[in-house]
Formats: sequence, structure tokens, C-alpha cells
Amino acid sequence: MENGGFPWGIMIANFIWILGLAVILLDFSYHDFLVHKQRRTWKEVFQSSSFWRPIHIAGILVFFGLAGSLRSPLLAGLMGACGFLLILLVRKDRKIVRMIRKKIKKW
Repeated sequence: MENGGFPWGIMIANFIWILGLAVILLDFSYHDFLVHKQRRTWKEVFQSSSFWRPIHIAGILVFFGLAGSLRSPLLAGLMGACGFLLILLVRKDRKIVRMIRKKIKKW
């Protein structure tokens, strides 16, 4: 706010991480609906890629939003790096989901 203007950058960054949290809540809510409507178990839901893909995208939004809204350069850089790593993991998303499914099956 050098000229006393509105801090649009911080507002947009806060909007992005809050949007990411909203996507996570929406995903849990939708899959809770499926658990009750289709008589599925949460174990089946956690094994489905339809559950994990929105969580993955929302994580990217949360990390980049926090990177833009934090005042500490160290924390902002750390959040940006985490967001970048999540983007790199998009291709390997299927392997990660398979690994999580195996862990859930053992559970």
C-alpha cells in the first residue's frame, strides 16, 4: 500500500486459499452424501480417485494462496515450494493414490 490504495494482491491471495478450503469442505460433503445415498463406506471413498483429485487441487490453491498472503518471506517461500511440489505430483497422483489405497486396505 505505497500510495494508500487497496491491497488487491493480498485480497486475491486470501481468496485463493479460502477457495481451496471451500473445495476441501465441498469434497468431504459430497462424498458424505454418497456414503449415505449409495450405502458406501468411507474406506471405499478414501480409495477412490474422485475423492483425492479435488483434495489435491485444493491443496495447490491453499499453498499458493498462503504463499501470497503471508508477510514472512521464509514462510511464503515454504508455502510456494509446497504448492510447486504438489503441482509436480499431479502426474504421479495415481501412484500416490494407489499407495494410500494400500495403506487403507491394511487398516
